Amino acid sequence: MSTIEHRFESERPLLMGLAYRMLGSRHAAEDIVQEAYLRWSKQHEVVANPRAWLSTVVTRLALDHCKSAEEQRKQYIGSWLPDPLCDSHTDPQHLLELDQSITMALLALLEQLTPGERAAFILHDLFDFSFQDIAVMLDKPEATCRKLASRSRNRIRQQPVASSVKSNEHSAMVTAFFSAIREANTSELVTLLSEDIVFKADGGGKATAVRRILRGRSDVVDWIQRVMLPHYSDPGVMLSYRIQRFNGAPGLLIFEAHKLVTAFSFVVDESGIRQIDALRNPDKLQWLV
Repeated sequence: MSTIEHRFESERPLLMGLAYRMLGSRHAAEDIVQEAYLRWSKQHEVVANPRAWLSTVVTRLALDHCKSAEEQRKQYIGSWLPDPLCDSHTDPQHLLELDQSITMALLALLEQLTPGERAAFILHDLFDFSFQDIAVMLDKPEATCRKLASRSRNRIRQQPVASSVKSNEHSAMVTAFFSAIREANTSELVTLLSEDIVFKADGGGKATAVRRILRGRSDVVDWIQRVMLPHYSDPGVMLSYRIQRFNGAPGLLIFEAHKLVTAFSFVVDESGIRQIDALRNPDKLQWLV
């Protein structure tokens, strides 16, 4: 490996983490990092601070991508969820850190912010860049970058985006949820869900999924009873499951006839399950197979 490649590879974890959090897309993040490498290979000799320069390139490429992605989102069928990131898909050098800053709930919420708000929050709160550096990256006044990050922070504080219980407690809730839907045990399901639970599903128009966001225990339980339980509790359905970590927390993978059909991600706190994100789009499920 050449010195040029070695220096770039040392920054790849940061660059991939930045691009993935900005876009929620594995393919897009990889393309942007590759483009950053091509630019680096041509201009590295005049770069005084490789980390700052590369981070700026990736941030600006991601912001450009956001413009086209925004139009695509308008055509997206139903709720949008990010590509999942599974522990087993990271190389030994851990290209992306699996922690609470990449939960499905957080990435989906970041998608609702403006690109500038998203970038300022990610760069400052998740990657510890100074607002002085961020001002250069975003080509905006430092005060503006502070306001962008503050607005993002306030928005994120309004809803839970990561579990607040220990991993083993989280896993126990996931297992109990599967048992409740498999056994059509509505009373048990009610005890697992918090009163203000949020449920959304991403089928992308390629798999059956509820297209609106369900809010509140009553609506969520009603929908699960009418749609999920008749199918999941059918003894004729060859159903199996696996608890698997992705996006920083234990999730639930559902298989039918050995084919992965749904990946559930959960936010859990002391009140129970606060949020369920059901990923059913087969194009996204491929990252977990």
